[in-house]
This record gives sequence, C-alpha cells and structure tokens, in this order.
Amino acid sequence: MTELVQRALAIAATQVGVREHGRNRGWEIDTYCKDIGHDPEKADPWCAIFVCAMFRRAADQMGIRCPVPLTAGVWTLDERSPSSVRRPDPAPGSIFIINGHKHTGLVVDVADGGHLVSTCEGNTNEGGSHDGDGVYQRTRKTSEIAFYLDYSRYQPPPEVS
Repeated sequence: MTELVQRALAIAATQVGVREHGRNRGWEIDTYCKDIGHDPEKADPWCAIFVCAMFRRAADQMGIRCPVPLTAGVWTLDERSPSSVRRPDPAPGSIFIINGHKHTGLVVDVADGGHLVSTCEGNTNEGGSHDGDGVYQRTRKTSEIAFYLDYSRYQPPPEVS
C-alpha cells in the first residue's frame, strides 16, 4: 500500500461518526464538497465526494497532486480513473464501486478469503444504504461490489517537457 493510500485511509478513519445535519448537508459534508471544488449548496449525494476528499487531503499532506478524479459522481469517478487502477478483487485502500454505480467507499481490510470487505464510507448508514446519513465503518459482501479502483497501482504519465 502506498503512502497516499495509507494516509487516505487514516484520514477517513477519523471521520467515522460524522453525521448529516439536513439532507446531504452539514459542516463536515460541506467541507468535503469544498475540498474537491464542489458546491455544497447542491446538496448532492456525497459518497464519491467523501472518497475523493479523503484522497485530496492525503495528497495535500504529502504536497503532491491528487491522482483521484475529484468528482461528486460515482459513475464519473469510474469513468475518469485510468484503466490501470481497475481490478476485480479487493485490496486494502482500494475504492469499491457497488453494482450499478450506486455507491462507493474505501476498502479498509479484506476478510473471509476475499468474500467480505471492511469499509469506511460516507453517505451510508448501519444498513448500508447508498443514501444514508453519515460516515460509517461497515462490512460488505464482495458479491455486491462490481469492481475496485486501486490507486496504489497508479503510475502517473511521464512529464512532457
């Protein structure tokens, strides 16, 4: 796991317990939106915003450009990620994408021979909704997950002079 991914997970862990104050709003959720340049007044679903903000904060701590596309949409997160980071199997620190692009979050750990993942995710709840009320640690079956984006595999393109 790269330093960027480790930091993103560590930062995300500090957010567990954050709750909305109103529909898709609240001081912390608004801050996640601002972190990625998204207007919090839109009150959009924020699972992808949460993931992107955690990577943005980690990249800022390291003084590097964030490789994760900064977006509010799960579909856009997938679409704008390089194909080299897409993988069918989970790894700690990867971003999971639920079947149908309805929800996303971070894989913290893999268990039960790869059949379960521990996660940290925003805009969910104890039942695992894709439109919940806060940041939770959860356990999900890998069968409900379409694929993973593993930015520990990311290789930036060479700089052009």
